[in-house]
Amino acid sequence: MLQISDETDDVIVLLSTDWFSTWMFSLDQWRGRQASLALTKDVARRAASGILSGSTDYYLVDLSPTRNAATFDRFMKELRPCLDEKGSQDTCRLVDSITGHSPLSRDQRWALKSALIRATALGLGADARAALGEGVVAVVINMLELLGAGEIPFQPESRWDAELDSKFGGLPGRLEDFASAAYAPSVLLQEVAVATRHLQYGPSDVAPLADWWAGAAQQLSMYVDPRFLVIHMDELGGRAGES
Repeated sequence: MLQISDETDDVIVLLSTDWFSTWMFSLDQWRGRQASLALTKDVARRAASGILSGSTDYYLVDLSPTRNAATFDRFMKELRPCLDEKGSQDTCRLVDSITGHSPLSRDQRWALKSALIRATALGLGADARAALGEGVVAVVINMLELLGAGEIPFQPESRWDAELDSKFGGLPGRLEDFASAAYAPSVLLQEVAVATRHLQYGPSDVAPLADWWAGAAQQLSMYVDPRFLVIHMDELGGRAGES
């Protein structure tokens, strides 16, 4: 898959699709009003159209960091007045996840997701259940099933989605990669964080959980600092408590 120096175009394209907004609702990741999400899609579609500038192939347009930054700056300035407070928070969280400006990098979240999928496939041994707790295990398995083992498969849901598919070479795989690597792990982490609170687990339970998860990732030759994982889970748990 082609790589570009900036991922902000991917944020715009994701937010412009009906496919992704459907997933945001089904995974309960948009707490703002539905009208706010509809306006977000409209702004993203104008920005995406501007990126393409009439071209039938995304990879023939200006992909320079300067153009990417200018486009994204205009996009965010136009978007902010359209968002309510919760929609703004969710948009910022998504942007941070995709562009790698959150406590855990996208690669680290990918490692956590991979470790959890592997552990689930192996039946989640006694060490996993001891760290996670039976209730948290049930919540995570349910979310993995909803995500399709942690993936978010691309399915065009509108003419806009289909037209994008024709203009972006490998668009389904590209968007699935970004959505799954940057977004699905955050959903899983949030569900675990919420479960530790709703199922009577306390802050002291988060540390062993983080140690287990980081150790499981390391078995796949992927390093995750459990201290950052604790911080990230605390933030996600706090976010859920505000909704």
